[in-house]
Amino acid sequence: MKLNYEEYGGGSPVIILHGLFGSLSNWRATGRALASQFRVINVDLRNHGRSPHAAGLSYEEMADDILALMDDLGLATTRIMGHSLGGKLGMFLADRDPERVRRLLVVDIAPKRYPPWHQDVFEALEAVDLASLASRQQAKQQMAEHVFDASVREFLATNLERRDDAWQWRFNLPALKAAYAESSEMPPLQGFYAGSVMFLRGAQSSYIVDEDFPLIRQAFPNSCVATLANAQHWPHIEAPEAFLTAARQFFAEGCPKAGEFEWVINQPSPARF
Repeated sequence: MKLNYEEYGGGSPVIILHGLFGSLSNWRATGRALASQFRVINVDLRNHGRSPHAAGLSYEEMADDILALMDDLGLATTRIMGHSLGGKLGMFLADRDPERVRRLLVVDIAPKRYPPWHQDVFEALEAVDLASLASRQQAKQQMAEHVFDASVREFLATNLERRDDAWQWRFNLPALKAAYAESSEMPPLQGFYAGSVMFLRGAQSSYIVDEDFPLIRQAFPNSCVATLANAQHWPHIEAPEAFLTAARQFFAEGCPKAGEFEWVINQPSPARF
């Protein structure tokens, strides 16, 4: 599949993989900030953003999409930054094709199965009456009965666009819902990736907890965990400067020395969407 992407900057490549319901637009500010040091390739995954729609959303298929993009761009290896679903995809790709991934930054997701936390999101999206919708604001109002967090409704509404005089979701909602159980799983990892891996989590997020550390070490022996003290599940938005500092340092130098598996990064209170 030929994925939609944007490029910024030059130098050593970094591919950014967004999360479920997201798109490259969620990472545009981060990508442009990294472009002073790296060649950033910011990607829409299949069934998201402006990339093609298809029935499948398996990690195998998504990994093949990324490798095809790398081949098209002439990239033998790359650094990868993946958030949530994109983080799982980055882990799977690094484990399956370790020679293609130079370093891996996993944002707020662990190598494990997650419970169905997004049922309310699917209910909210299906509550939006696209046929009679007048504006994104109206869509956010229709979602409010199912998703109480205004920032999440704002995030979801960014996926609406007006096409042929009608509102449509950019993502392939039926495909995302059909594949949700599969994408919530974590494909088996062989522990083959010996490169440096940073897990960057928000302290106020429940996606990576301390009990996950042994699992992380087992899957990725050369790994470390950085915790942004005031961030939640979107640390690149909630603590952008601290996030960028950690990402730049990791991409340039890898994890700290052995014995410094986990540390906390303090920063101002988080911004919101």
